[in-house]
Amino acid sequence: MGIRDFIRDQVFADCLQKHGVLVVYDADWRYRDLCRSMTSDLVTVVDASDSSIESREAAMKALPGIVPQGPNQRVLLIYVPTRPPLTDEAKQLDPFAAYGTFGTIFPDGDG
Repeated sequence: MGIRDFIRDQVFADCLQKHGVLVVYDADWRYRDLCRSMTSDLVTVVDASDSSIESREAAMKALPGIVPQGPNQRVLLIYVPTRPPLTDEAKQLDPFAAYGTFGTIFPDGDG
């Protein structure tokens, strides 16, 4: 298993399974293709690279269909090509911070 497979299967997929929503912050654009490749019938991927307004709308439309647990688990992955907001003030300005609050974010912590 390569590092790409490990991140996809052991990090991102695990976070999605546990939380239902994952916001991937990536100022260096390292994970964009990986996130986009996870799109499936059960995984909705919203890419905020092109348009933050359209991606906010797509995330809002996808959210009611999220089923965070069970055999037909439907999850939401949001890719944001910026650094994660660290302060409360920065979180207020970030349109995707709320998704990370009731789901989870990557990277989170020192790991």
